[in-house]
Amino acid sequence: MDYKKILKITGIVLLVAAVIVGGYFLWKLVSNKGGVPGILNPSSGTPPTTQVTNVGGEGATTTGTGLTAEEAAKLVQKLSIIIDTPIFDYWINKSDNSIYYVDPSGAITKLTVDAKKVVSSQTLENLHSVIPSADGSMALFELYYPQQPIFSVFSASTTNWQPLTDGTVSADFSPNNKELVYLDGTGLKILDLASFKIKDVQKMSQFFDIKWAKENTLLLYEKPSFEIPSSLYTFDLTNKTLKKIVDAETGLNISWSGNYDLGLKISTANKTAQLSLIDLKGVKAMDMSFITVPNKCLVGPSKIYCGIPKNIRDGIVLPDNYFTREDYFIDDIFELDLPTNKITKLFDGNAAILDAYNLTVKDGSLLFMNRYNNKLYSLKLD
Repeated sequence: MDYKKILKITGIVLLVAAVIVGGYFLWKLVSNKGGVPGILNPSSGTPPTTQVTNVGGEGATTTGTGLTAEEAAKLVQKLSIIIDTPIFDYWINKSDNSIYYVDPSGAITKLTVDAKKVVSSQTLENLHSVIPSADGSMALFELYYPQQPIFSVFSASTTNWQPLTDGTVSADFSPNNKELVYLDGTGLKILDLASFKIKDVQKMSQFFDIKWAKENTLLLYEKPSFEIPSSLYTFDLTNKTLKKIVDAETGLNISWSGNYDLGLKISTANKTAQLSLIDLKGVKAMDMSFITVPNKCLVGPSKIYCGIPKNIRDGIVLPDNYFTREDYFIDDIFELDLPTNKITKLFDGNAAILDAYNLTVKDGSLLFMNRYNNKLYSLKLD
């Protein structure tokens, strides 16, 4: 958005611009991954009446479930709750394979096989997001949202905090975990996490969400919305060039693989959600035969794991209604093998009520959070 030009045009266009900027902050607000809301209605319109670990009871061969009590019990034996209290978010520290989780107040706990230890007891007000570095040695926290957002880096090794400069609106770690790129009111900057020296990269006034995809490549997102088309750009840090790779699509939301070679993209055309796999150039690799929200999936180099809703109501607005928590789902969990294009059901949603998101693989199990209770679950993959 070129604010110098906007200042020269009519009041009507200024109003439109205000709506666009407001939409960005609305997106940031509703895309909050954590929080501990009450259990709302699933997409079917009827709130669940069973506990999330319910297996249906004796003789559970009810119409349409396709599961006997024995089958459901076998599935639930593969499912366990790792953290039995509501959490805001979690990540894996790859140096020691430990789990770090953040409770709704902002306290951070380190969980290992043998012990559990609170490593930061600070209260973090209006916590909005947690972004871990690629190796899990650090995490970027956004708090005091939306009044006056503040970004601060937490170090797992030292348990110290390093705040970013005032006015930061988006940030992400470098793939090598040594730097951090951020966008403030004047442009793109890079912070060296060892020396804390700041390097100016590019003047920029438009609001973007940033992902540092490759050594010399950033992804710059415009806000996603079902109502307003948004685009996705790559920015070359060496040549300082901006290239549009997804052009003006409504409902745009993407979950990328760890190396950013593949992305699972949802968008809407003619008010119909479409799910596809793209590469870092925005080129479509394949269309998916199912619909889900990308943050309910884990994209790997050869496999994709997804929580796929058993039912999606007519008239739902995706991904907006999901992010605003107007709709909850009851998921089956699937594995898609990309080389063979084979899809396998790992868990049937009739065995337990799960709305899975924030997935990762650890020690032969699929970890995920359940939106119905914000607890951390583990599903054995063998």
